[in-house]
Amino acid sequence: MPMGSKKGERGKCEDRAEASEEVTTSLCLKQKLNIDAEPTRDDKLREYITIDKINFVLGWNRKEQGEWWFWKGKPEGAGEEEECCAHRPIGLHKYKLPSEIQKLDLQFFGSTDGETYKKLDAKTKRYVDKVRGAMGISDKGFNPE
Repeated sequence: MPMGSKKGERGKCEDRAEASEEVTTSLCLKQKLNIDAEPTRDDKLREYITIDKINFVLGWNRKEQGEWWFWKGKPEGAGEEEECCAHRPIGLHKYKLPSEIQKLDLQFFGSTDGETYKKLDAKTKRYVDKVRGAMGISDKGFNPE
C-alpha cells in the first residue's frame, strides 16, 4: 500500500513537493475555474485511473487491509482487488520509464504469445485479458486495419 504524504494538505492551489496530486488538482480546479472534481468510476464502482502500478492495486482489499487513506471518501461497494479497476482504463500511474511504458503497450496491445505477456502474474494477466476483451484486442495483438 502506498503510504501517502505525512505532511498533510494545506488547502492551497500550489505546485510543491509532497503535495497530493489529486487533492491539489481538485483544489485548483475549484479555486481557479469553479469546477468540482468528480470521481472517475464506472457503473460497477471500478476506478478508471489507478494511483499505483496495476499489479499492486489488484491486491488492495478494504476488509483485510482496513480503512487506510485510499478508501477515504469511496462509497461502500467500491471495486476491490481484481474488480478495482475499470476494464477500459484512462490512466495507469507510476509508470515513468520508457521501458515500463513499452511493457504496458505489449501487455495490452501485443500478442499473447509474447514474453512480456507471458511473464505477468496470474492476477494481472486476468485483468489485462479483461481490458483486451473490452477493447477488442485479439490474442494476436492490435491490428489497426
